[in-house]
Amino acid sequence: MTQRTIETSDGINLTVDMRGPAHAEAIVFAHEFGGDMGTWDGVFDVLSSEFRCVCFAARSVHPSAVPSEMSRYGHARATQDVLDLAKALGLDRFHLVGCSMGSFTSLMTAIEAPEMIRSLTLIGCSTGPRDDQERRTYRDALTKEIALLDSKSAAGAVEWFANDPAYARMGIKQPAHWRTYLDRLERQSVEGARQILKTVHWNRVALPTLRGAIQSISAPALVLYGEEDHPLVLETAPFLQDCLANGTTLPMPGTGHLVHLEEPKLFLDAFLKLARPAAG
Repeated sequence: MTQRTIETSDGINLTVDMRGPAHAEAIVFAHEFGGDMGTWDGVFDVLSSEFRCVCFAARSVHPSAVPSEMSRYGHARATQDVLDLAKALGLDRFHLVGCSMGSFTSLMTAIEAPEMIRSLTLIGCSTGPRDDQERRTYRDALTKEIALLDSKSAAGAVEWFANDPAYARMGIKQPAHWRTYLDRLERQSVEGARQILKTVHWNRVALPTLRGAIQSISAPALVLYGEEDHPLVLETAPFLQDCLANGTTLPMPGTGHLVHLEEPKLFLDAFLKLARPAAG
């Protein structure tokens, strides 16, 4: 695996890991909140024999930089980070795979630069709140999560994820991987987590307001979700299926939020079915 640092268009350093043939079709992976580049390790082990696999640590996530200014964060900035990465690596077209927060960023990137996307895979993608009541409920949960970080620091982050029912299956199906996941989470930047919660999460856009833009995405798309995921994920999947011109939705029973970690073989089979016909 080759690791390097790229500088974004606003001067922030992002750490990038790459594996696989330099001239093969590229896949860019965007990780979830609570995760880091390590979330894709097992996927890289399989796909890097055929593809140029690229992942990066989002701003706020070690070993990338953790800007202190809230103005350095947001959906538009996260989208530009993917485009900046592609430019730095000379990627004119690539497959794009995102999980949770990373899936929202991936969707926004496909809206911004549809001509660059060979295929789009969205894992656990969720809309933002769609009305005032949903917004109050959504932001109440974020406020509690921020308060837990404030009171217990990294241990609070681990506590939040360990008690989230959407992650319960991970501990049952992949206990060793789940322990590793929580260990990595405990070593992450608490300040970075606060910044993401207060910006990217707090201001998440309601996807129905972007229906026309989503409908303009012509690349083959796969929407993957666990049937035991958060309610907004379960409600978002059929909406995306309806909007994406070449979209396929694949629900996974007995699975929560981290589909690619809970069911790695099912994820890889679904991705390769999507990406191989998209080749060229």
